[in-house]
Amino acid sequence: MILTNEEDLMLTSLPVELIIRIFALLDWRTILVCREVCTFFRSILEGDSAQYEIELAVSGMTDGPPSPFTTSDRLALLKERNAAWESLRWVESQDIPMMQGRIWELYGDVFAQSSTPNVLHFRQLPSKYRKIEEKTWGVALDIHVRDFTMDPAQDLLVLIEEPTSFPNTNTNVTTRSIRIHLRSLTTGDRHRLAPQPAILVHDFDAQNVQAAYTLQVCDNLLGILLTHTELGADPELTIWDWTTGKVILACFSSEIATFAFLSNRFLLVGSLFGPEAINIQAHLYVFDMTQPSSEKFDLGANYFCAFLWPEFDFWTSPQTFSIRSDPSPAWQPNPEARLPFSTAPGDRLFIMTVSLVNNGRIASYDMFVPANTLLSHIEALPKQEVHSYEIKWDEWGPTGTRLMQSLSQPSPWVCYVFGTKFVSLVEPTHTSPQTLEIRDFNQLAMKRDAKVQGGISHHVHDTTVIREVFANEIHTSLPYRVVKRTLTPCSSPEPFFAAVMCSEDSLLLVDSSHRHLRILTF
Repeated sequence: MILTNEEDLMLTSLPVELIIRIFALLDWRTILVCREVCTFFRSILEGDSAQYEIELAVSGMTDGPPSPFTTSDRLALLKERNAAWESLRWVESQDIPMMQGRIWELYGDVFAQSSTPNVLHFRQLPSKYRKIEEKTWGVALDIHVRDFTMDPAQDLLVLIEEPTSFPNTNTNVTTRSIRIHLRSLTTGDRHRLAPQPAILVHDFDAQNVQAAYTLQVCDNLLGILLTHTELGADPELTIWDWTTGKVILACFSSEIATFAFLSNRFLLVGSLFGPEAINIQAHLYVFDMTQPSSEKFDLGANYFCAFLWPEFDFWTSPQTFSIRSDPSPAWQPNPEARLPFSTAPGDRLFIMTVSLVNNGRIASYDMFVPANTLLSHIEALPKQEVHSYEIKWDEWGPTGTRLMQSLSQPSPWVCYVFGTKFVSLVEPTHTSPQTLEIRDFNQLAMKRDAKVQGGISHHVHDTTVIREVFANEIHTSLPYRVVKRTLTPCSSPEPFFAAVMCSEDSLLLVDSSHRHLRILTF
């Protein structure tokens, strides 16, 4: 088709920023064609500004604040960084010891671990391509810490104090009080944005109960899932605005298995036991946090909508259900760091893992779900009052997810996802060199056909078929890219790594037997 002068004028008179965003959605072959359309398009596409915008969009990154780095500097660094990740070419490897404490955390390129119940040690992981220098520091605390999480961008350290018990004078039940301290990550002092006093208190009734905690931060929101190890005590999920101390949402139910922040507005809560179901069916309940309530409610009440998994078959008994996604939907680095670029908050992958027993055999399955798969269906719901709307599996699952049997057994080292990347060790054995594998679900990068020369990565478009475990045969086909690299021995004897974790600029190999970590820096 030949454009008329009027049509051509309309096309080229679009704002340059809009044309750049359109080009960012094109694969590289189409961009080459667009360069030949006219000198105007060629001038846009050959400039560093356009190339940088396109590279940011395709990489799932966002530009950093003003700094001495020019646009040309940032573009060169970003291309080098992408090439390094796409071929798993790290620039540095170092081994560090694991301390004697029992708690640890990895978030926002900071690794933290305890040496004693009241001392935490932090390590800022370095980056060649984002110009981050390594830094270590320690914080001695005035409490014994049971568990913790952090948000380096907000200088936030959330500490759960080892709980105390005291008799309830009105009943025979013991009341356990959980004290949640809001501190500065760098100093251990009260956080400047925390309420006064900088302690959140949560009470629950329990008799000789040990509890496990899952903590997550999303901007001003703090979520804590308290799971009792004693049968008969229901899990409790509480969401606070930690800057005010107010409860946004409080939910209790035997069905609560896991949770994650989907956005600043929506909360995902995973359940394995659907009400009144003949076969067990996992549910992803979505709660709207813009309608807060401090009153405790049951999981089946007041939810915005629910995504339904396929039903398990009669012979399958699910045991555990977890959701992992990093960073949070509100994540952004501290602007004072003046980084050239960072992971865009919207480009995130959820890993939903269910472990189960089927005909006496233990197995686990991973479902890979981009945030956009869920958010696009929520946004498409009717605009009128929506309450407890159920989205069937066939509506969202087959093309919007990828369900596969897990490569390895569930591990306590759960920081295996960052952005759209999922990292694992392929069939680790003590008798052969270990292999790192990254599955990247960045769909724009795949559309650009960003393959690395030498065949180290390949794209997967085939449909995955699961014929066991579920009541019906399950087909999923979300595309992804695979990169593998065999680990070259760095010492003799080479340690056996039981797990691998992923941050924005590093991979961390875990040798739990000899209590040390190997940090691979990009």
